[in-house]
Amino acid sequence: MDLEDFLVSVPFEIRENINRENKFSIGGHIKFDIDEEINENSIVLISLPQEHTLEIEEDSDFFYSKVREQFYQLAYSNWKRSIYDLGTILPGETFEDTCFALHNIVSQFSERKITVVFIGGTQALSYIIYKGIKKKYINVATIDFKLDMDASVQKLNSRNFITHMILDEEQKLLEYVNIGSQAPYNATEEFDILEQLNFENVRLGKVTESISIAEPLLREMDLVSVDLGVLQRSSFSSALVKTPNGLNEREICGIMRYCGLSESLKKIHISNGLIDTEEDAFLVSEMLWYLIDAKNNQKSDVDLETYRVLFDDQEIVFFKSKNSERWWIQVFVDDALKKIPCNESDYLNTLKGDLPDKWLKFFKKFY
Repeated sequence: MDLEDFLVSVPFEIRENINRENKFSIGGHIKFDIDEEINENSIVLISLPQEHTLEIEEDSDFFYSKVREQFYQLAYSNWKRSIYDLGTILPGETFEDTCFALHNIVSQFSERKITVVFIGGTQALSYIIYKGIKKKYINVATIDFKLDMDASVQKLNSRNFITHMILDEEQKLLEYVNIGSQAPYNATEEFDILEQLNFENVRLGKVTESISIAEPLLREMDLVSVDLGVLQRSSFSSALVKTPNGLNEREICGIMRYCGLSESLKKIHISNGLIDTEEDAFLVSEMLWYLIDAKNNQKSDVDLETYRVLFDDQEIVFFKSKNSERWWIQVFVDDALKKIPCNESDYLNTLKGDLPDKWLKFFKKFY
């Protein structure tokens, strides 16, 4: 089936407000129809409907018009990647119908290695996106105040989609990390499960201490799922679940920039928000801008410097990119070299005699 069979184009009333003559704005460059130029360097925007079981007003804006209108007005920098806004997937007669359409869209874009940003819908749809990615093993990150590992209900929902990934019969989940969790909303047992599986969780306090901790965690992801409830209520009022604590505007835009710097990341899902105020639409449009700007400014990591640290009776090898200044730790798996993304602080701590947690977790997973 063609992609157009599942999509409804951006309405004319939204398009007519775009100044197409202004080539300094995104609206002057954005494309609304698939053409022969769409390729792995392209970035596609698609909005998703809300889950049928949620109490959503009938006149809910499935097109996220406020976000689109703000996004089109933002500056278009010296970008080389084409941007497509292909509209929305309207709800099917059942939730399963919507999942079928989404899975087909993800599968087709995954085969063509095209970056797709999905906005809206329940976070449960991140599982459908995960299922549609055409890879043997998949790395997933969530930006979320809550670990969605509820085992009390088997049917897929926004509170248990990570459990579905973990228990999926295909067993494609290789790496998983959650960034921004808050202890009051999570059971201790959930943290223990992640620890036992050698997955990672970075609590809110760690992230706010230094936002740069998120960059290496996101560097090799295939899918990033953002629950807008991770934002503090004073920064974003349109989340389905609002908490007094959380990330602020600058921190979430910084995390989106790190997502954009990842060469492997091709699927991003921003969900669990109705975005019914102009202020919140501004923030989500800026999140998109920082993601796309970073995608257009990725740097090559071919030229690496080597740093060696003698630790007990073994040598720990680090690499630093001369171009991007990103860091890695060297490990061997079945006599094959592998580089684990890390921060400069991991190198400095190793000099002091403290091995990075990610180095230890790696060996726990494979040995």
